[in-house]
Amino acid sequence: MNILIFCLFWFIGILVTSFTLVSILIILFFGIPFTKKLEKTKLLKSNNGIIHRYFISLILLAFIFLIVFKLIQFFIPNALLGFIIGGIAALFISLNKIGQNPDNIKDYVETNKKFFTVDEKDLQF
Repeated sequence: MNILIFCLFWFIGILVTSFTLVSILIILFFGIPFTKKLEKTKLLKSNNGIIHRYFISLILLAFIFLIVFKLIQFFIPNALLGFIIGGIAALFISLNKIGQNPDNIKDYVETNKKFFTVDEKDLQF
């Protein structure tokens, strides 16, 4: 039974970490620096609010992760190790997704296209 609980929470750790901590790392190591770079080159409208929305996302994602962690710690403490190991595995698997890559750039442009000063077809990165 302990193996089953470990495996279940290992999988939950992978899922929760993928949607929270990995997203936080993408925001910190790609989203915010990329926004600042585009603001300096005047490709983004002034007072666009992108970084402000990123900070709100950071807070919410961290809060979600901490709530899940604390719930597991409080209600099912013997499952915490599986959750942590799953989270670490998700972080290692996702290391290549954190920085500037075509997928992140595409998502960034699609999400923030209303803030660009030029048409998205004219953008080249």
